[in-house]
Amino acid sequence: MDAAVRKDSRGAPYLSLKLVDRTGSVDARMWGRLPEDLVQEIPGPAYVDVEGNAHEYRGTLQVKLDRLRVMRRDEVDEEDYLPATEQDRRALAAELEEAGRTLESEDLRQLFELMVSDEDFWEAFCEAPAAKGMHHARIGGLLEHSVGCLRIARALAEIYPVDRDLLFFGAIFHDVGKVRELSWDSGGFAYTTEGRLLGHVVLGERLVSSYIRMLPAFPEELRLKLSHVLISHQGETEYGSPERPKTMEALLVHLIDNLDARAAMYIESTQNVSPGGWSHHENPLRRALYVPE
Repeated sequence: MDAAVRKDSRGAPYLSLKLVDRTGSVDARMWGRLPEDLVQEIPGPAYVDVEGNAHEYRGTLQVKLDRLRVMRRDEVDEEDYLPATEQDRRALAAELEEAGRTLESEDLRQLFELMVSDEDFWEAFCEAPAAKGMHHARIGGLLEHSVGCLRIARALAEIYPVDRDLLFFGAIFHDVGKVRELSWDSGGFAYTTEGRLLGHVVLGERLVSSYIRMLPAFPEELRLKLSHVLISHQGETEYGSPERPKTMEALLVHLIDNLDARAAMYIESTQNVSPGGWSHHENPLRRALYVPE
């Protein structure tokens, strides 16, 4: 649960919440006499026991709460509440593994195989969320996002003059630093200390470089081009990229990442919106989103 006390048009306080479990999220509201302990101090993300009725409000599913109780940690099994992808993670992983095996560049193919053969790393890559909350914030989210980016990359490689292997490798592993930036083993998604200090862009480039060092014959020019793809994929310095994209592959990986992420933001923000309705404006895209009839 994420919650905040707000005031309605008459100045009366009400509780605005987002309720989340493995199946997704829904907005909730609590009016009337609010529990005094909640008004005094709104807890951070917490486990709650609630009763209420679901209804449609301006085209969006919403829950009107009659009762709410903050639960103790020993009352819940935290793993039951972690959102997880509904897609088959084994099938998604197999799609990436097949893409790696078919890379024409022997150097990138060897690098890919080295990374995938590291069981601890590959398990983490297939489990990690792609973000704490912005998009694909679920177990398997990074895997889901990487597959989506690979599929887009395949289409763009048919249109633009590009190093296909470098583009595909970058599309798959541009967010690889998320396996160290985020943690997901304590009942929720959180930033690690190194994630807060360095960010996934730096961590990802360092991680891939550590595997490259295990391949003494890996070409220096290819290493440089791949590092540039990784460190520039956020696009702008204010978004965490040490450099802006300066090659065709880097530019396309940045745009692919942005496309898949923003499409996911729309889908996730409108999952409870009926056709012809509007989402709430409080979402990662920071605007009310319309679902056509």
